[in-house]
Amino acid sequence: MTKRFLMLAGLLLALLLPVSGAAEQASTADLVIAAQGFPHIGSLFDGDTVHGPLSGDHASVTLTLPEGFRYAYLIFDTEYGEFLVTDEETGQTLSAGQENFLHCLVDLKALFGEDPKTVTFQFENGPVPLLELTLFPDEPLPDWVQRWEPPVDNGADLVLFSTHADDEQLFFAGVLPYYAGQKHYRVQVVYLTNHRNWSGDPNIRCHEALDGLWAVGVRHYPVFGSFADYYSRRKEDAENQFAQNGVSREELLSYVVAQIRRFRPLVAVGHDLNGEYGHGAHMLYAELLTQAAEAAADETRFVSSAAQYGTWQIPKVYLHLYENNPIVMDWDKPLSHFGGLTAYQVTKQRGFAAHASQQWGFAWYMSGIDRAADIPEFSPCQYGLWSSIVGTDVEKNDFFECLIPYDQQEELARQAEIQARLEALARQERVDRMKRAAVEKRLEALEKAPPIPAETAAQPYWIALFVPVLLVAGTVCLYLRKKP
Repeated sequence: MTKRFLMLAGLLLALLLPVSGAAEQASTADLVIAAQGFPHIGSLFDGDTVHGPLSGDHASVTLTLPEGFRYAYLIFDTEYGEFLVTDEETGQTLSAGQENFLHCLVDLKALFGEDPKTVTFQFENGPVPLLELTLFPDEPLPDWVQRWEPPVDNGADLVLFSTHADDEQLFFAGVLPYYAGQKHYRVQVVYLTNHRNWSGDPNIRCHEALDGLWAVGVRHYPVFGSFADYYSRRKEDAENQFAQNGVSREELLSYVVAQIRRFRPLVAVGHDLNGEYGHGAHMLYAELLTQAAEAAADETRFVSSAAQYGTWQIPKVYLHLYENNPIVMDWDKPLSHFGGLTAYQVTKQRGFAAHASQQWGFAWYMSGIDRAADIPEFSPCQYGLWSSIVGTDVEKNDFFECLIPYDQQEELARQAEIQARLEALARQERVDRMKRAAVEKRLEALEKAPPIPAETAAQPYWIALFVPVLLVAGTVCLYLRKKP
């Protein structure tokens, strides 16, 4: 951390501490100079990203720092959307938060062209569920600050269909650190549920999901389904639970089809058809993926998403623990991107560790195990190729066998375009060279040709016309002389 960041952190912390002297009170006043609509302004700076009061209408907060603010990091409890940011020195007001991220980083310098010294955040779309507001005067940002990129519309290398927020770190352990972190592939996570039917802290698992994904190298914001989280032991029970709460199987299938068409993945990865440890929602999501993979390629199915995104046939679909066309992934190799930790270790130590609310129920899956290959049940290393349009795997150790990721495709296309242009230039140069050679040969032939004799030399055309003109003129003169 820089010296300035430490100073700012101290100023923010002063909001929480009892006022023991004028210096602390003055420091706080130097930072937050105005606030409206927040019942406890200190809650925005207390480091608690789980709990916080809802503001009143037209809430705002103004902060000032002589050296200016470079970034603002806002954590919302639920999606809020667009808000206003004002540079008080210039009076310029601009919009931010259009991406609707729960964890939202605003680049103030990019927004205003300079670091504003006094900045106001205004929330005009109703009460704001703002849990935390952190400002940074300069770079580099701490690793825990999440700079999310939008979802990978129209070109994800891999889409992981995870039923719950934590399944991606448990039964798919290793997938995200390897392909998103180490390989830098375009990886998109699509959750079926959002867990917001939970009592107590209904939004906590979305925050844990974001923290866990960021920790293992995912940079594209995930998709949270709008569906509630129910527990069941059979697929039919899971389907009935959704139906009893007004969600039909067709609606669930439509959701999965739309995600496939939207992201156009080269590889889709889904749950065990038997639900790993027997979770009915896992079973249902796995089956929905297999059906959606076929429906997404059919323009007559779910015509709304077909009109919006077009159709798409997934080149390869893998299911966890699927027995046909099995492959075994090695998540125990050290990864340079993570300082030598293995993909499994990154998932265990950083990814699943972010899911504090789930430690009590699922720590058994990784407890005491340092290698993915040693997990005795529901191994995260074992998958099967459910469908493929590029043939079956031979090496059986990479989801992308026989496939070229989108970035590489684009680079190859760029190189092919450059090569085509070079070849076109070369062809044109050859043509020009041949033309020049022909002209030079003709000139050389003319230079070597013998001179034309004077008596046979061609006379100018006016000489040929002179004789008849002279005869006519003479005739006219004779006629005029004879005329009386």
